[in-house]
Amino acid sequence: MTRLLAPLLLCCIFLLPVPAQAGENLDDMSSDQIAQQAEALHPSALYVLAARLLAEGKGREAANWMYAGQIRYRFLLAAPGATSPNDRILFSALTEQVGRPVNEYIAGDPDEWIAAMEWALAWDEAHANGVTSKTAHAAELAQIRQGLTDLIANVDSRREELRRHRIDNGLENR
Repeated sequence: MTRLLAPLLLCCIFLLPVPAQAGENLDDMSSDQIAQQAEALHPSALYVLAARLLAEGKGREAANWMYAGQIRYRFLLAAPGATSPNDRILFSALTEQVGRPVNEYIAGDPDEWIAAMEWALAWDEAHANGVTSKTAHAAELAQIRQGLTDLIANVDSRREELRRHRIDNGLENR
């Protein structure tokens, strides 16, 4: 099933346009430009940045941006009337194609995993959101942020169990 689903999701990524800013194409932007303009870009751009960084061997930095993208994308999806018809499909595809490998990497070290999630929460709090209004949808944002805070607590309380689970599944612990 996974072998059939992965190519389908990959196709979705390439068939759906990844929104950037008006007049900009992410293919024409460097990773540094995406990072500098991240607060104004559609959350999918942060997943593109994370994928690039992971491919460059910068797993920790990739996780930072993937979790920042996850906060922003989940917030976009939770805000009433803020999404386009393709946003849910694109989020699912990005979660599988970018989120899964980033998580497989970062979960190998619970301290780094927690630090990446905390970085994303701090970055999101410190930066404006040019796509979804933080004031108009404050309750939705609080709920999304709480979900990541809960995940941090879960990872912290289950460190040894998570390490054993990774060993059982042939994944590296760092």
